[in-house]
Amino acid sequence: MLWDVEFSQEANNYAVDSHPYNENVLIAIEKLAFRQDGLPTEGVYQLLENWCIWKVADHTVVYEKTPVLFHIYIWLIKPMA
Repeated sequence: MLWDVEFSQEANNYAVDSHPYNENVLIAIEKLAFRQDGLPTEGVYQLLENWCIWKVADHTVVYEKTPVLFHIYIWLIKPMA
């Protein structure tokens, strides 16, 4: 089963406006759709119930997953300073 990955308006704006400099983080996010548990295989993450704070590819990604719907909502993508 594939997860449906959706971006908030803010995350989508960052994804579009910062391309190609953010390509590695976008590829990492895309890989989430293929994970059975919806959790990352790279970087460092902290899971808080259905919320995940993930540090990957010099970025922090905050997302929420709804397992019963196989839905991942990317709330925030921010470059690490």
